[in-house]
Amino acid sequence: MLLVLVACGSKQPVREAPPPPPPPRAPAVDPHHDELVAEHRKIEDQQQSALAATCEDKTQKHERCLPSCYPTEPADARAGKKLAGRVEITHLVCERDGKYVLVDEAAKLAIRRVRGRAPHAHKKASWQAAIEHALAETPKLPRGDAIVVTGKWRQLAHPLTKERMKCVQVSQLTALHHPLDGCGSDGSLACEAIGDAAARGINVVHYRLAEARQLQAIGSVDDCQQAALEAIAVARGLPRWRQYAKLNVGKWTHRAAFRTRFDGTLDEDTLFATAAELGKQAEVVYNACGGATGAPTTVEQEQSFHTCW
Repeated sequence: MLLVLVACGSKQPVREAPPPPPPPRAPAVDPHHDELVAEHRKIEDQQQSALAATCEDKTQKHERCLPSCYPTEPADARAGKKLAGRVEITHLVCERDGKYVLVDEAAKLAIRRVRGRAPHAHKKASWQAAIEHALAETPKLPRGDAIVVTGKWRQLAHPLTKERMKCVQVSQLTALHHPLDGCGSDGSLACEAIGDAAARGINVVHYRLAEARQLQAIGSVDDCQQAALEAIAVARGLPRWRQYAKLNVGKWTHRAAFRTRFDGTLDEDTLFATAAELGKQAEVVYNACGGATGAPTTVEQEQSFHTCW
């Protein structure tokens, strides 16, 4: 007899499948979504329009009287003079806040061919040598060129702010291959007088800050706010404008340095860093004169320095 043993195991419970996850909630629809998008695009359009705005007649007078009138820097009176070969170009140098600033617009200066012996540089320990060295560094003078102090200290008033400054005449000895430009240079420098917007921007910031401080001192708080706010606006607009100009072919011209009316001759990075610092100082004055928190500015105000106003 054949016995068959069958093992009876316990029945395994059937696992039920987990319930499907709930469908994701639809994001809440902001009833003002379309309005916000439209407003954002409008702001972007305004910014691009302001950044792209330019003044075709940059070297002419475009005064903006907020509250006083800031005059465009005049071109060097010697611009266009045709002298070739070794020449001596005279400049007026004034000391401001430890910097040496070319203030050629405050004096009648010359350009002449070098005949005979040229002026010699001064001994290293002299006060003249300190000026000569500082002026020869930014921008770096070409080989064979020299800066020589040829006058004595004298007190003069700045043609814009009327502040008293200690000034001296210097001579630049150089080989000139073409006429001087509106900056009184060989074309390597940028300045407001030839329509450079960066140089104009920092000039406006510095002028308005000086004006705001003067107005604060006499208690004219409304005009103080107006002057300080323009300094703040332009200081904010300068870096954004530089970025735009560099990203758009033909909008930015590289220069060895920028000659300014108040801050000396600066390289590019120093110019923008100086403008930013002046903007911070203007905010302090604006607040001291009772200005609104945060000093709100419009994109048009921020980009006004490169338009015809």
